[in-house]
Amino acid sequence: MPEPDQIRCVHCGQTTDDVTADHVFPKSWYPSTTAPEVQRWTVPSCGNCNKKLGAIENKVFNRLALCADPRKVEAAGLSAKVMRSLGIGVEGLNVQEAEHRRAQKRKIFEAIEPYRPGISILPGFGPHPGFGDIEQFTIRIPADLLHIVAEKIVRGCEFVLAERIVEKPFELQIYFAHEREIPDLLVQVLTHPSAKTAEVGPGFSVIRAEAQDEPGNAVYKINVWDTLVIYASILSPPDVGESQTPGSEIPV
Repeated sequence: MPEPDQIRCVHCGQTTDDVTADHVFPKSWYPSTTAPEVQRWTVPSCGNCNKKLGAIENKVFNRLALCADPRKVEAAGLSAKVMRSLGIGVEGLNVQEAEHRRAQKRKIFEAIEPYRPGISILPGFGPHPGFGDIEQFTIRIPADLLHIVAEKIVRGCEFVLAERIVEKPFELQIYFAHEREIPDLLVQVLTHPSAKTAEVGPGFSVIRAEAQDEPGNAVYKINVWDTLVIYASILSPPDVGESQTPGSEIPV
């Protein structure tokens, strides 16, 4: 095991003596159905990256979790967790904490709009079956923050599964797409027997496939809550494609 000052941060790549254990899948993102014995992956991170990414994770979680179907085993308890974080049904908070949670709740409510057929929806999310259009709503989510969290998760998975930090000349790209839009070749690569698969409790599954003739090039499919699917590529130029922008609204 290297000395602390020789350990590099998975996210920024810098050596650091301020080493923290960053959860690949954020701690708050695990559903209540996660068994105690499930190994929750962690990777080395500098304190600055861990703190910065943690704040972004919370913002993204509050919006995504409210849109996941709470009837799914993979998403059980998530919406209730968000409600508590917004101060709904929570008693005994001091004045400062109560106001902080009210402010968070106002931001969420300001991002909620009625669902309209035809609007851009993040792949994997609603509209939810069993409900009419008039009963459904959408929540706006900043695309840049969602990309940051997705990239953070992929970097962590690559460290766990391939024992490496993604750095130049390799480029990491994140994609969000409907299943019907995924090229057949990518589907074949991800379902090849050589692909690595991992289940991290009921909430998360990971598939990693590496190009046999191009060492270091890899693709990912990561499923979160049986809802959000993250596709990613780790490629050396000139194979890097253009990043796609995710949908800006998702239904509640």
